[in-house]
Amino acid sequence: MTTRLDLSVRRHEGASVIAIAGELDKLSSPRLRDVMVTELDDGSCHLVLDVTRLRFCDSTGLWTMLEFQRRAGAAGGCLRLAGVHGVLKRILTITGLAGAFSLDPDVPASLRAASSLARATKPPAVSPSASPSVSPSASSAPSAPSAPSAPDAKPPSGTG
Repeated sequence: MTTRLDLSVRRHEGASVIAIAGELDKLSSPRLRDVMVTELDDGSCHLVLDVTRLRFCDSTGLWTMLEFQRRAGAAGGCLRLAGVHGVLKRILTITGLAGAFSLDPDVPASLRAASSLARATKPPAVSPSASPSVSPSASSAPSAPSAPSAPDAKPPSGTG
């Protein structure tokens, strides 16, 4: 028995949109997992799952989404769900996990949020011609040796 699941990936600046159509269950979840692993490995840490055409999702599908929400976050990104409705909306509500995910009404809203997060977490660009300035006196001055410290040493009591 095979489960009908169609997956497609579109890359946008700052995010990958993975469109899911069909049924996400124990048999098909490994395919979604493989796609998300590939996207993260390729450096796309902001993932948007377009679930507008998802007809069914079981607990395995939900666990897959939770796993990659954690993995994307650990990579400095996010996992957003776009177009949640029907069975997935009901499962998220019943399990209390609706608040665990970033839910957006559609893909453009998810992309705006992911792009905003990408800009906020991106380190500032450093000009390749910029080099740290060192004053000549600081670089040529010898430093005084530091006294070794004993791990069990106590500060002087001042009574002498």
